[in-house]
Amino acid sequence: MIDVLIITKDEEANLPHCLDALAGWTRKVFVVDSGSTDRTREIAEAAGAKFVFNEWLGYAAQKNWALDNLPIEADWVLIVDADEVITPELRREIETRIGNDDSSDVGYYLNRLFMFLGSPIRHCGYFPSWNLRLFRRGAARYENRSVHEHMVLDGDAAYLDEPMIHDDRRDIEHSIAKHNDYSSLEAEEIVKHRESLRLPAAGLESSLFGNAIARRRWFKQRVYHLLPFPWVFRFLYMFVWRRGFLDGHAGVRFSLFISAYEFLISLKIREITLGLESKPVLDRNSEATSDLPVTVVVPVLNEERNLPACLSRLQRFAKVIVVDSGSSDRTCEIAREYGAEVVDFRWNGQFPKKRNWMLRNHEFETEWILFLDADEYVSDDFCDELARVLPESSHDGMWLTYHNHFMGRYLKHGEGFTKLALIRYGAGEYERIDEERWSHLDMEVHEHPVLAGTTGRIDAPIDHDDYKGLHSYIRKHNEYSSWEARRYVKLLQQGGVAQGHFTRRQRFKYGSLRRWWLAPAHFFSSWLLKLGLLDGRAGFAFALLKAIYFFQIRLKIIELELQDPGGDPDATGTSSVDE
Repeated sequence: MIDVLIITKDEEANLPHCLDALAGWTRKVFVVDSGSTDRTREIAEAAGAKFVFNEWLGYAAQKNWALDNLPIEADWVLIVDADEVITPELRREIETRIGNDDSSDVGYYLNRLFMFLGSPIRHCGYFPSWNLRLFRRGAARYENRSVHEHMVLDGDAAYLDEPMIHDDRRDIEHSIAKHNDYSSLEAEEIVKHRESLRLPAAGLESSLFGNAIARRRWFKQRVYHLLPFPWVFRFLYMFVWRRGFLDGHAGVRFSLFISAYEFLISLKIREITLGLESKPVLDRNSEATSDLPVTVVVPVLNEERNLPACLSRLQRFAKVIVVDSGSSDRTCEIAREYGAEVVDFRWNGQFPKKRNWMLRNHEFETEWILFLDADEYVSDDFCDELARVLPESSHDGMWLTYHNHFMGRYLKHGEGFTKLALIRYGAGEYERIDEERWSHLDMEVHEHPVLAGTTGRIDAPIDHDDYKGLHSYIRKHNEYSSWEARRYVKLLQQGGVAQGHFTRRQRFKYGSLRRWWLAPAHFFSSWLLKLGLLDGRAGFAFALLKAIYFFQIRLKIIELELQDPGGDPDATGTSSVDE
């Protein structure tokens, strides 16, 4: 008989399919969970599995803990992920092979067939995909590695013919979040072991003269990420050399998706080696006067790293309000230290979000309101221009210009951005979008204020520099792209009436989001036409990350179309939002 081990965290979408395939032929299924907040436990126990909680220790350490501490009694142990399904054919093969008493093998490699956006990936170097998952009790454990861990087996192993199905039903957003975590861990591993030809004794060798795993690991640690564009090599390897083109549209999308992951690893390796520091905090000037009739509203959630530098530059403003969404760090304490008023906000998943909620529920004492993010920093020139312009202005709002900083460098070129973030109190509010928790973001994403009167422009720029790192940047844009995809689909359903207040830029963006060419066009526009190449590595990385962002939006739109093919008039990609 076989005991099964499954490691979980919020797996209610995948777990029923995994457990159904294990029913009736395994002795016991152990579900080791690290704090799910969904129905994972309920599903596991309803299927007769033994549910065990253990604080997250890491991918390898969590499984080794289970192997060491659970009452595993069967002669054989099978480890599967919650998004993997054992097919009936593979089940019969497993039962036949472990029932052969004459075999000397103590472990078996299982093959995986990946599903991506509903299509099987049979090429791209992802099939076959061998993993040692079935072994005699006590004959194997995982190496000490934070990500992409392998099992170390004491004895011989064979390969099974029938594949299991790897199909994560949670969505593209979850896959990107997982890649964000994995790429951070892998970057740390590569930097950690770059000085050594081998991993610690507890792990598998990293050697040019070892087996296939050891050679691949040696190449990745010592050579691959020293290449000028490793992600380009990865795409060519998957799509051309490993014939990903035979998988059709799914093949090219999957190859690009994995190549983007490789790009994140390279970028995070550089981030680690740069050792970036937070923006300096300005000394408080006891003689500074509040000469600007503006209330600054700073929406926050766990911004203790960015907030001091932001608030230290706001002494000339009449009032500062920090709107917090339940920070668990020192954000609120820091805000009060700088004399800001702290307002608590809890989002119910619907309209209004944070900025509109403030406009509707707070009595402002100044004529003007500036919405400023915690990673945005005003300058003396900006404050001086406000002091000159606002008293005489008849406009209801002001467009502001932002200068990007990225990877420790000020970007003088490339794609800049502007926001209508300075508005006259009572002149309007941000556009209303009736969403139902499209993302976890409780603040307006890319909505613009809709104002009654005219708008002007402030020329002096605001610096934009998020010091929370690339992991935070990717996480935030992953949520942004999910929101954009859902808004696109919503706009299709509503038709042109929903775009009456759109700017010309908004009309172009939402008319092009579904197009395959938008991501590469944005990259070449930002990097070549707008001379982002003059900003060096940082300019290139920033332009490519933005192109990846648009690529992710398109994948998520396709995913939504596959979920509801009859509800989207653009299912073929031949029409646009504003047609």
